[in-house]
Amino acid sequence: MSWNEQTDSELLDLIAEHGTKWTMLSELFSVKKTPAALRLRWQQYLCDNPRRRRPDYAEIQEPSNPIQKAIQHRKHQFNRDGSQTSERLIPESALQTPETLMKAFDYNPDMFELVNSTANYWDSNAGEGNVITLYQAKVTVKPRKQTMDWKEIGERLNEKVKPRLMQSVPFINSDRYLVINLFDLHFGNMTLTDYQTSLDKINRILNNQYKEVLIISGGDLLNENDFRGQTAKGTNIGATDMEQAWEDAFDFLDMVIHAATQNATTVNVLYVPGNHDEYSGSTVLKAIRRIYERQPNVYVDCEQQTFKATLLGHNFIGATHGDKANKKRYPQIFATMFSQLWGAEGVYTREMFSGHLHNEHVLDDGLLMRQMPTRNHLDEYHKQNGFVTAHRRLQLVEYSEYETEVIYYA
Repeated sequence: MSWNEQTDSELLDLIAEHGTKWTMLSELFSVKKTPAALRLRWQQYLCDNPRRRRPDYAEIQEPSNPIQKAIQHRKHQFNRDGSQTSERLIPESALQTPETLMKAFDYNPDMFELVNSTANYWDSNAGEGNVITLYQAKVTVKPRKQTMDWKEIGERLNEKVKPRLMQSVPFINSDRYLVINLFDLHFGNMTLTDYQTSLDKINRILNNQYKEVLIISGGDLLNENDFRGQTAKGTNIGATDMEQAWEDAFDFLDMVIHAATQNATTVNVLYVPGNHDEYSGSTVLKAIRRIYERQPNVYVDCEQQTFKATLLGHNFIGATHGDKANKKRYPQIFATMFSQLWGAEGVYTREMFSGHLHNEHVLDDGLLMRQMPTRNHLDEYHKQNGFVTAHRRLQLVEYSEYETEVIYYA
């Protein structure tokens, strides 16, 4: 017998009289329940500080009418491939077309497509000699791919994505280097306007002028990997306006790079893929590389590699998004993959940057590992799980020829 209001009340009465002597309570209980089952029920739902919400008996009351039982029998699940499966009673008219069937399950046919469906029916006694035929269906649906007007996109990007005329390289007398960390920008969830404050601060910092600026596009530049509201692994995160997100991401990077070219002898852009935009993010960087291909002091590395490294003066700088491999292995990974840079003469400062977890953290273990914060808006997942305490900002790090000098926030 399952738990209900009557059995819960009986258990509370017995506890009030005999205390939590579970073996005794099991013997006194009106239905067969083990001591462990009684203890678990009390701890989970009935004690002063239960682990779960007290039952709403009106909500879970078992209907006696078989038709009502069938109506309440509904199932819904999210599948790993992004599809959804639902099961419920439906009216006979819903079986006419795939569209009417999806509407019976509250799915909008313009947003979802039917993958497969099964249906069955049976006669049920409705009481007083009446027999009613019930229809039940099970459907699997998946979000529709957004229809893309590639001609429109091409026209919108035509003026943006073409090589620009070469600009003169500024003569700058500086011995300082700057790393601009752009991890987890999540355009689509964020807009260009959301980053205006950061852009203003980055421009002010760049006015200090540098021998070389390294801009790290550290993954999750875009919030999703396709036009179906999914990450690279197929996790559903909700569809965004990917066309606008792409343009915002492009414009943001373009503005930062352009400002850097006015205030640095050399500008390097280094890209590593993220877990949200493993492939879509690289399309933005490829476009950036094309428009700056005639600029002699700008170099864009948009290769699809998880771990990358370079030298700023005699400082080893590594980068990865942070979703691959255990952080404890990062020193070994970078020392092995980039041994010539790691062991170059005069290199004493070795640092790397990662993101992914959206909060700032530093770990020094032969390689100084800097985990970058983000300005990304808090979504429902982070709010519900209490991940709300991190400072929302971007980080820039300034180096001299051999060591770290200044940390800025933007």
